[in-house]
Amino acid sequence: MLRYLASGLRRFGLYPIPIHERGMWEFFVVVHGRCGAVFSDVDTPTLRQQHLWVFPPDVAHGWSGDRAQRCQVAVFHFGTVPPLLEQIARAREYFEKPLAAAQARRVVRLEKELRPHYEKMTEKSLLVFEKALLELSLLALGDLSFERTETKNDLALRKVEASLTWYSEHMAEQPKIEHVAQAVHVSVSHLRRLFWQARQESPQKSFTKLRLDRAMQLLSHSIFKLDVVAAKCGFSSASDFSRVFKAYHSISPDAWRRSKLGPYREPEPNRK
Repeated sequence: MLRYLASGLRRFGLYPIPIHERGMWEFFVVVHGRCGAVFSDVDTPTLRQQHLWVFPPDVAHGWSGDRAQRCQVAVFHFGTVPPLLEQIARAREYFEKPLAAAQARRVVRLEKELRPHYEKMTEKSLLVFEKALLELSLLALGDLSFERTETKNDLALRKVEASLTWYSEHMAEQPKIEHVAQAVHVSVSHLRRLFWQARQESPQKSFTKLRLDRAMQLLSHSIFKLDVVAAKCGFSSASDFSRVFKAYHSISPDAWRRSKLGPYREPEPNRK
């Protein structure tokens, strides 16, 4: 889900962006001119041109530039990213890569395609946002080479994906890990090993991310109260949901809904 979209000309050398953590995954692209990420007040940034950065939500950073020179940027914030990109970006703290001129131009066009859906959502907008996220993720990962995984890793990935799919379909029932393991025909201990092998995290952490992702979608696109969102996402109560949400995002669900999204508006139906 796209949470924030911005573009235009900036003079980061004169008006730098202070260092802070973002609440979302950030795709930041400099299309023309030069700018660079900074991580402390004493940093001298490496200025880049035609460059893409991907930052996880908990990596504090700011932006600086080339004196009074202007640069053109495009910025996209998403609630989640595909697991492969998340794994690589977190392993490196953040991810960056140079862009070809054609890739930079495509980012500019992508921002223009998203703009009307960001400013006035319709029933189609979620699909447009998902497509943009996949395109940006593939752009980030496109130059990396991945060796063919071993058969053992293939099995781990298949079992883990099957577990996540089953859990996503049954999360409102608050299934225990024993139920998930039974559904994919492995023992609980073996399921834990498979998750660590495939995702370097426990099943419970992966399931919690799924529940929070679903909750963020409901908070974004419905007027459900917290107790309804909690029940639909497998939490025992609104207070339990609020506690877990705040632990992961450092903000309460109500405050997140107000500060990140503004007043809820029903999507307008397509009219011919």
